[in-house]
Amino acid sequence: MDTEKASNSTGVLKPSPEGGNAKSRHLRPSWLTEIISFVLCTTSPLVVIYYWIAYHYFDTSIVTAARVAYSEGPFQFFATRLPHSSTNAILGYAAWLALQAILYIYLPGSEALGPVTPAGRRLKYKLNGLVAWGATVALWAVGAVSGIIDPACIAKNWEGLVWITNAFSVVTVGGELHPRIGKTWDWRHDLSFAAYQYQSHGYMTNTMAAVVIMRAFVVVDFFVNELWFFHTLDGMYESFGFYNIYGFSAMMPVLWSLQTQYLVKHPEELSNIALIGVILLFTVGWLIRFSVDYQKVKFRQTGGECRIWGKPAERIRASHQTADGKTRHSLLLCSGWWGLARHANYTGSVMYTLALCAACGCGGIFPYTEVVMAGGMVIHRCYRDEVKCAAKYGKHWDEYCRQVRWRMIPGIY
Repeated sequence: MDTEKASNSTGVLKPSPEGGNAKSRHLRPSWLTEIISFVLCTTSPLVVIYYWIAYHYFDTSIVTAARVAYSEGPFQFFATRLPHSSTNAILGYAAWLALQAILYIYLPGSEALGPVTPAGRRLKYKLNGLVAWGATVALWAVGAVSGIIDPACIAKNWEGLVWITNAFSVVTVGGELHPRIGKTWDWRHDLSFAAYQYQSHGYMTNTMAAVVIMRAFVVVDFFVNELWFFHTLDGMYESFGFYNIYGFSAMMPVLWSLQTQYLVKHPEELSNIALIGVILLFTVGWLIRFSVDYQKVKFRQTGGECRIWGKPAERIRASHQTADGKTRHSLLLCSGWWGLARHANYTGSVMYTLALCAACGCGGIFPYTEVVMAGGMVIHRCYRDEVKCAAKYGKHWDEYCRQVRWRMIPGIY
């Protein structure tokens, strides 16, 4: 691996001595990274299926499911409980994919250039996600009100949909899909589970309504600020492979809606004080994440000539070389949130994710899986992102890390 971790007080990930040139930025993964990547790719479908099994057979108890898996053996456990396909699920999923493709192609939207790729190119994208999302929700609502669509059809065909999303995602790994697939699909089946709760129990809990509304807020926020995705390291550097295809198309629909799945099986209410606390935690987390990202985008769009928290933005001038041999110059923001922590946006994301999970109370681990995964992912991403930044900016990144010591929580981490 071309970069090495430095054992200094700031926890900075330092590049190799030649870290400033183009070759060193194309980081070669270590054998450990290769092994971990292989394990994740091969076990992710089993994890998704395991959570469906816990939902369908064990009343959302992942502990009971684990005990049965241990007593029966993993092979027997999965072989006798694998989800089955259904014609309704396959046709419905195909129709939905076709609809999203049509909306993306034909609905109006501004065009924007993506970030400079490692090869020095900038690709063009159409930003019509919010319009497409609104059209999808409107069609869903009209269909439900008119009786053409059962609003709980996704929840009722959950087994077949888990099967088809896994099959589709595994087959298309390495293909080209638009990353908004997971975002739109995710909220629609949250809505379907809410309808299923009403049909199953004759009422909808305040907690279910809160989860659906908060999740919708996150989705709308993503589309309103769709351009901001290009300023994230995922948007700038992440290749469109297993991580994005399987993650958005298969894992997100199942694991990012565990709260609504849980509330269908356990329609429990929180006290008013507890529910207000959940909403406040969500609001604070979202505000932190939003303001952190806003400062970064504002700083880049103005070339650093802006004010952050009432003061001129502080910056570090950096340079790097792209694969085409050109030297490019960048500015590293080191004031505002970016002067407190290097990844404060991740902190905000974990906070509002925890709020979504906490809306389900303390009845089980099942709905809290998302925040556990989100916490682990952002900690890993802190290190992964800093390896890339260290390789790209070299000594300039070291200087930034000396000024901003903490990764996510000032004084703690």
